[in-house]
Amino acid sequence: MKRIIVAGLFTSLFALVGVTSVFAAPPAYIDPNTGGMLAQALIVVLGMLTGVWFFFANRIKLFFNRITRNRRAESNEPVAQEVVTQEAPQENSVP
Repeated sequence: MKRIIVAGLFTSLFALVGVTSVFAAPPAYIDPNTGGMLAQALIVVLGMLTGVWFFFANRIKLFFNRITRNRRAESNEPVAQEVVTQEAPQENSVP
């Protein structure tokens, strides 16, 4: 997990340097490859967000489920619950 965080920070640094270099250009002139640089930065950011989503998907789902559960409890809506039945005791057939 530490490698993922370090790699994400390293990639973010490159994206930040790329974006700041776009803003360092004179305001009267836009380099023809500025769109390519912006696309590269956006691809990195979207890739990182997708990785975070897949890495923490279960926790994110649990968070939203907890929010909806709390809202239902506050509004007194009936919550669907499981019906648990006890099994009938079985007799031993040992003589």
